[in-house]
Amino acid sequence: MNFFNRLYMKKYLFLSVILVLLFGSCAERDKEPILTKVNPSTLNSLPFESASLSQPAEGASPLLCTVTWSATQFFLDGQEESSSVGPISYTLELAKAGTDFSNPQSLAVTSSLHADILTKTINDLLTKTLNVQPGETFDAELRLTATYGEGLPKTVASSNLLKLTLTPYEEVVENQLKAVYICGDMNGWNNSNTDFIMFRDDSDPSNPVYTYTGRIAANCYFKFCPEEALGTYKMYCDKGDGQMSYEENAGGAFYNATEGYKTITINAKDMTYTITDFDMTNAKTWDMVNFVGDFCGWGANNADPAMTPSSYDPHIWSLTVNVDNPGYGVKFRVDHSWDNRWCPKVPSNIPYGVAEYNPTSQDNNISIQDSGEYSVKFNDLTGHYVVMLKK
Repeated sequence: MNFFNRLYMKKYLFLSVILVLLFGSCAERDKEPILTKVNPSTLNSLPFESASLSQPAEGASPLLCTVTWSATQFFLDGQEESSSVGPISYTLELAKAGTDFSNPQSLAVTSSLHADILTKTINDLLTKTLNVQPGETFDAELRLTATYGEGLPKTVASSNLLKLTLTPYEEVVENQLKAVYICGDMNGWNNSNTDFIMFRDDSDPSNPVYTYTGRIAANCYFKFCPEEALGTYKMYCDKGDGQMSYEENAGGAFYNATEGYKTITINAKDMTYTITDFDMTNAKTWDMVNFVGDFCGWGANNADPAMTPSSYDPHIWSLTVNVDNPGYGVKFRVDHSWDNRWCPKVPSNIPYGVAEYNPTSQDNNISIQDSGEYSVKFNDLTGHYVVMLKK
């Protein structure tokens, strides 16, 4: 073999070795771990097997229970020790017992090994999603699913189920339609006086906002008294910076320095307030405002009763009247005439609402459903009204 042949063979052998090493290295890199076994999570027992739910106090979020479980374990390439396979998401599910989770409801999604279940959360799920009637027992089952992997994630269910019997409560919405009155220098601090009732934009029980637009004298101190506190001095007090407190306090009165017309707004839930000037530039002063409806033959022969203006503020009108025939409802007009009238924006807003002055797109009436004696208040500056059946 000559010199050139030997050189060629050496190069060939060297390249062959390099290629073997290169392909072997690639093969090692291309080899992915194989998931050979999954041990599903196990749900730990609950401290109770049944629960009759009770409505929490307003603003409270009590814990019904904390559900805990073991981690889902993953084993790769036949190893005896578990390995991490990336992020895992756990979903705690509830379903009607015996349905094989054909309609599961999610209670919690977490990467932790526990989930806090609030009383209201599960009560809402039972009554609003699963249509369980309040007071009716519901046999439930809980399970856990673990979702893992990327791209095409997989899911594995827990090794066990928890059985639980639940009885939901009927949610009672606190009546936010309670009256709130202004008490202060304008009524001699008479804590039983109801002359200065606050108005509302609507009769939605969940709306905690009250408003009053009217004259406030100079150097006037006042507070706000909810209906249940009449006769006491437990009232909404000024904490400063637009914040209120509800307490019996010798101090804490709101103060108006300069006489004028103000718009006062309070939020009885957030415990906040605002007091702003009201522009009286285009305000009209009326000699007579009437309360009119089917009960008085819609004012035939001027039968619609006249309301009484406040001696403190001529734009606030009052009337106590017997409505024996609610018929098609009621509204307000001036001096027994339809030339000037106020019609409610939303007819069903009663006892609180707002009426429009001489509207051109509607001629609504306030829808009164019950006959009886009514206490009526009306603000001709804003159209706010209170038409309340007396107890």
